[in-house]
Amino acid sequence: MKKFQIGLLVFVICFVIAISGCTSNNSTSSNNTSSSNASASNEISIVVSYTGSWAVDVSGPFGYRSLSGTGDQTTNIGSATGSVTAAARKTDGGNGVLTVSITKGGKTLASQSTSYPYGGATAVATGI
Repeated sequence: MKKFQIGLLVFVICFVIAISGCTSNNSTSSNNTSSSNASASNEISIVVSYTGSWAVDVSGPFGYRSLSGTGDQTTNIGSATGSVTAAARKTDGGNGVLTVSITKGGKTLASQSTSYPYGGATAVATGI
């Protein structure tokens, strides 16, 4: 069963990367989210805004990282160039809005949201 889950996860990540040019939502607005591990430099951060529990799969030139948590959180993933994908999903089935954003130096590069129970949102930043 675990091999199937890993295979499915790899397929989903490859699919998201393949369609990334069609789904990115680039923006130049500032991000005012604060967290103890947020960086004010030009490093890339993944910002999750949601009151419930969530999980995010992050992929880019650095490889793959899996994040999870509850409530609003900003995670610095370091320097990256090229393309970064953050695929977030609700793990608690709540009805609130989950937003995942990719930021660099305090500016939002990409952001997506969902309000569906167990819904997912994928933000893709290209040309970093």
